[in-house]
Amino acid sequence: MLLPLLAACATQPSQDACPGDFTLTNQSSRPVEQLYAGSDRDLLDPSVLPPGQTARLRAQQPLNTRLRLVFDDGRAVELGPVNLCSLPRVVVGPGGIQANPGGR
Repeated sequence: MLLPLLAACATQPSQDACPGDFTLTNQSSRPVEQLYAGSDRDLLDPSVLPPGQTARLRAQQPLNTRLRLVFDDGRAVELGPVNLCSLPRVVVGPGGIQANPGGR
């Protein structure tokens, strides 16, 4: 009886096992000025992410977080909740924002 319970616990990602590292790629035509991942701290500050560029970032709360991006014209897009531990690649495109699994 205990074995299935232990197996279920082993497959659940924990906050400790996931440092919150993810990448943000800007495939839109506008610079991204701000990025929030479940907190009020701008992860891009003091930088801006120009079109065509990728940034490596770390979310303090990567599990079930809400992403909010603000472009240089003030327009904002949101995604979430998203688990950045299992979807560590975030892409901003002309149609919005999406998170993808890691890998090559």
